[in-house]
Formats: sequence, structure tokens, C-alpha cells
Amino acid sequence: MTPKKQFASIHSRMLITSLLPLILLCAVLASYMITEQRSVLEGNLLRNGVVVTQQIAGNAEFSMYSNNEEALTKLGESVLDIPMVSGIVFYNNSQKTLVNVGTFDERALDLLSVKTPLRPYFYDHHWYFYADIIKEISMVQDYDEEALPATEILGWFLIAVSDEMLIEENRNGIFAVLVVSSMGFLIAAWLSMRIGRSISKPVEHLTEMVESMEAGNLNYVAEEDGPTEIRKLASGVNQLAASVRQSNVRMQSEVARATAQLQITLIELEDAMEAQEQFLARMSHELRTPLTAVIGFSKLIAIETDAVKREEHLRIVSMSSNMLLTMIDDILEFSKAKVGGFTLENIPFSVQPWLEDLIAIHLPAAEKKGLSLTFTISEDLPAALIGDPVRFIQVISNLLSNAVKFTETGGIEVLIGCQSIVEGNVVLECSVSDSGKGIDETKIPRLFDPFTQEDTSINRRFGGTGLGLSICKSLVQAMGGDIKVHSEVGVGSVFTFTYHLRATDDSALTGFTETAVHKTHKSEALEGLTVLVAEDNLFNQRFIVRLLNSYGAECLIADNGLEAIDIAKRLHVDAILMDIHMPVIDGITACETIVQQPGESPPIIALTADVTLAERERIIKAGAALILLKPLNEEELIEGLMSLVTRSNATLSFAPGGLLSSVVPVDELKSALYSSLSKLEIQLQTDDKASLREIIHDLLGLAGLYGMSELRAMVVTFKSDYGSLDAEANIERVQQIRRHIEEFLVS
Repeated sequence: MTPKKQFASIHSRMLITSLLPLILLCAVLASYMITEQRSVLEGNLLRNGVVVTQQIAGNAEFSMYSNNEEALTKLGESVLDIPMVSGIVFYNNSQKTLVNVGTFDERALDLLSVKTPLRPYFYDHHWYFYADIIKEISMVQDYDEEALPATEILGWFLIAVSDEMLIEENRNGIFAVLVVSSMGFLIAAWLSMRIGRSISKPVEHLTEMVESMEAGNLNYVAEEDGPTEIRKLASGVNQLAASVRQSNVRMQSEVARATAQLQITLIELEDAMEAQEQFLARMSHELRTPLTAVIGFSKLIAIETDAVKREEHLRIVSMSSNMLLTMIDDILEFSKAKVGGFTLENIPFSVQPWLEDLIAIHLPAAEKKGLSLTFTISEDLPAALIGDPVRFIQVISNLLSNAVKFTETGGIEVLIGCQSIVEGNVVLECSVSDSGKGIDETKIPRLFDPFTQEDTSINRRFGGTGLGLSICKSLVQAMGGDIKVHSEVGVGSVFTFTYHLRATDDSALTGFTETAVHKTHKSEALEGLTVLVAEDNLFNQRFIVRLLNSYGAECLIADNGLEAIDIAKRLHVDAILMDIHMPVIDGITACETIVQQPGESPPIIALTADVTLAERERIIKAGAALILLKPLNEEELIEGLMSLVTRSNATLSFAPGGLLSSVVPVDELKSALYSSLSKLEIQLQTDDKASLREIIHDLLGLAGLYGMSELRAMVVTFKSDYGSLDAEANIERVQQIRRHIEEFLVS
């Protein structure tokens, strides 16, 4: 039995409970008796010493007066007959002589100057008693009143009394106390053990029975004997064993069922973890096509001189950017992309212009491989439909991307027609056919599962994640349709999907188009408004201020959250644009403080690149009225400001090309980026990392604000790795970022 279990037993606890107070009591009594005995012995010694001192002082008067050293010696020897006295010293004041009798430590004489002479003092196992030898002088008085006799101090003496007898008697007393206490303790311990064993033994026997039952021997029956309480306990244990035997059967069946369910759950969890790993490793699949279009057409815009073509390129860049942002949201929320997992808009649109723009995006890739890319729209398709054109075009874009990727010769064709039109409800049918390699029939059933590709070599040869068709299926199901594929190896594939929407007349489409025309002149849209721009990056400040000024707004600038709080408290502003990540005080804390200030607080629009639900909840809880994601969308920003200042009925048209093309010259953006990179190189060369975080924050802010995702990814990688690399490797990383900017922003 381990010490822990041993002291946890009833018997042990009873012994401890009974003996521990007894031990404490014996210790206290013994300590008291020993202390009291020593005090009594010491008191007797001091009283005897004082009496002897008084007797010697009287007997030594004549000898001291007559300076009879022989008489003093005899007097001292007579004192030595007392057992505890070890020595005595007489001192004659007139003769200045010492008479030493017996064993006397002369060092004790040195203590007379520091000790109180009239009181005994202790030194080196001896008590020393001091007294003056005094002679009384009778005086003749000339009056009858009594007067105290005059005295003369003839000398003094010091007696040394050893404490050996006191110590010996004290030891004898301690021994007697210990013997009595031990005998009492042993007798009490024996009685406690006898009584405790008579109580604990039946309980221990019953405990052994319970342990046997716990080990699985449920058929064992405890004996119901002993004291009444023990018999009741044994009866309860027997009843419990019977209940356990009955419940064992039920439990075994439940365990079997739970085990089977757990195995199923584990398989599902493994599949989910594998899908998550694939998702994080390959999530760029759906972003490449629109991002390539943005980069390519942005370069064409920089060198294009024809205004019509430039406007066309800007329109394609704008559409591709919207598609890119939509895809990012879809990928980040892919785990929730089930039926109804996507939010669809219902706006009037015409299929043809959207499809023409999409073909223009994919045509360069098709022509590069020598493929033809055509589309046909059925004549019975209504000219105006109500639905979500971005989601619709996204499905076709995914299918076109795969078709171009897996087709080496021949061509690709897009056919759009009506499957049915009933009372304005249109079932649109779209097919994308190619003359590519085709798909093995055995692979088709899992073709639309997430991260599924026909074989593993596809990822090595063509890239991609296998998310495209899964997203297409989720989108089509959200649109109320269905998607299927017919394929033959070596001949090609045909992907067909349907989309449920409503038809409308041309006037609705025209009205919708005219709604986006200048009902409010651009330069007057925000006229009279004062907007506080809380942004720590200087270039971002200039960018947002220019944009808002172009719409007629006046701007105040805050470089950090603390300045934003101060300006909002002292000055009147109609709205606040608050960057969430700022120095001194972050944007979320600044929002909370401004909202809690006395009076009515201005509406706050939060600017952030974070898209997590937790971050959104924190910002909204802090008091932000609206959240805009970076890269900023000009239309969302201006309309958001107008709606928050009760101008929601006013509408504007927005130029294609986005914020960057309409407000900020490319040279200024390059200058700001190069300035930050130069500062970064200087910090790395001097090994001064004090401002690295601030510079990296500026670079991330510029990349996020203007949608430069590749640049942002490179800066994020640098931020995570620079601490583990040397200065030379870090500077090379900075040069790579500089070369990327030079390629991206062609001057």
C-alpha cells in the first residue's frame, strides 16, 4: 500500500485524529514543566547568591578595614564550601589590592564596566554577584533629630557561582518529564490503535469486496455482518452490484453503437482536414483568370493611345476586378458553400455585353494556343433578364478556363439559350463545349467534388486546385439550376448548366441603365460635407483626400487613432473614414471612444483588409456604421458616404477603371512604393530594425489599398522570413519586390 493510500484509510485517520492532539498536549505540558523547573531552579540560585553576598559583605567589613588579607582569604575559603561557589575576589579601595580565592575568570571583571554592578550577571556558565563592603561612621549631632549614619566604601567583592548543578538538575527534570510523557503517549497510542482497529477492520473488509467488484467480479456478494452501519453499507453495495449487472447489458449495446458512430465521424473529420489542407494550399486557382486580365489590360492601358480601346480596356479591368473580389469572398467562405450558401443579387442585365467582355478576357489565352473561341446566343432569349450577372458569368468563366487549359487543338464554343419561358420565369441553359482531351467516364461521378481532378498529373502540368467545378456546382445550385457534363476521351467535353431567373422588358433595362447616369453631378455629390480621414500612411491619405475632393468634400486628416479622437471631439465632421490598423491607438479603440463621446457622434466607415467574421464583429461592435474592404471600390465608398449623410436618393455614374486609374497617377504610386523600399534597404544595411514594422505596414497598406495582391503576398512573406535571414538575403528579397513593382506598374 502506498503512503498516500495508507494515510487515507479510516484506521490511519482515527489514529492521527486521536494521537495528534495528544502529542501536541504532551509537547506543550513538557515544555511548560521544563521551562517552569528551570525558572524555579534559576530563581533559587539567584536568591541564595544574594543571601550569601549580604552575609559576606557584613563579615568582611573588619578584615577589609584592617587590610587583613589573610582573614579575607579564610573568609573566601569558607564561602567556597558552598557547592555552587567556584571563586571570590576582594578589592581594597585604599590599598588598591585584589585578593582572589578559588577559580575565578578574570575576564568577568572586565564586564563590570558594562554590566549593572548591583545586579547579578551571567558570563561563561557562571553567575556573578557584586557587593560593596561598607563601614558606617557615627557622627555627633548638635540637635536631637535623627540622621542617617555616614558610610564609607572600603572596597567590594565579586562571587562566581557555577550553573553546573542547575543544568544537572534541569536535565534530570527533562528526563523525568520525557519518561512520563512517553509512557502516557504509548498507553494512549495502544488504546487508540485497539479502538481504531475494531472500527476500521470491518470497513476495510468491505472495501476489499468493493474493489473486487470494481475489477469485474460483479457476482461477488458482500457479507452483511458487523455493526449496524456496516451491515447497511454491505446491503447497499450488493444492490448496487445487481444494478450494475443489469445496466452492463444496455451499456454494451450503447458502446457498440457509439463506436460505430465515432468511426464514421473520424472518417468525416479526416476528409474535412484533408480538404482544408488542400484548400489552403491551392486557393489561388479561381483567382488567376481575372487577375491575369487585370494585370494584362492594365499594361495595355498604359501604352494604349486610342481612347475607345482604352475605355474598353478599363471596362474589362473593372469587371475583372469585381469578379476577382467576388471569387475571393467565395473561396474564403467555401466551407459554407452549399445550396443557398451564396447571396445572389437580382438586378436587370443583358447577357450579351457581359458575355462579350468575358470572351475578350479568355480570347488571348485561346489565341495563344491557336484555338477558336466563339459564342452563340439564342434568338428566343429575352434581351433583359433579372438575376445576378456576376455569378452567372463566373460559372461560364470557370468552365471556359478549364476548356482553354485542357484543349490543345480545335476550338471552344459557348451556347446560351432558353430551356423554357413560362409566365416570365426563364430557365436559361448554357453549354460550354470543347475539342479537348475528354474525361474518362469513371472519373465523371466525382468531377464536381472539391479538390478533385481527373488525375494527379493535371496539377503538375496545368496547376489549379480542383475547386473550380465544385464552386460552379454550388453557384448553379444557388441559382436554382443544375450542372452536368458529357465527355468522350479524345473527342471533347460539353458542360451544361441551367439558371432560373425572370424576364423583363427593355424599358426596365433602359431605366436601370439611366439610373446610373448623372442625376447628381460628380463634383457636387459630397459638396458641403467635412470628412475626417484617419489613415497613418501618407500616400493613402493623399489618395483618399484627392478622391473625396473630386466629389466636393472637404477633408481633415488624422495620422493615428489618438488624433482622430481629438479632432472628432473638437471639430464638427459629417463622417469619418477610419483605418483599423493605426499606431498609438488602433482604429477599433478609436471607434469605441468616438462613439462614447458626449453628443451625437458622426457615422464611421471602417477601412480594412481583414475579412474574417471575428474581425467584422469587433468592428461593428466598436460602433462602425459601415465596413469597406481594401482595395477600395469607388462606387461603394461614395455611395456609402452619401447614404450615411441622408443623401441616399442621389445617384451617380462611375468611370470604369476603378480608383487607381481615375485618381492616382501611376508615377506617384511607384514613387511612394520605391520610397518605402529605399527606407527598408537602409534599415537592413545598417541592421537598425527599429522602423521595419512601420515600413512593412506602409507597404502592406499600399498593396492592400490598390489591390496589388502579388505585391502584398511578397511583403507578407518577407515580413515572416526576414528575422531568420541575413542582411544580404533580405536585401535581395527587397530587390525582387522592386523588380515586381517595375513589371506591374509599367510607366
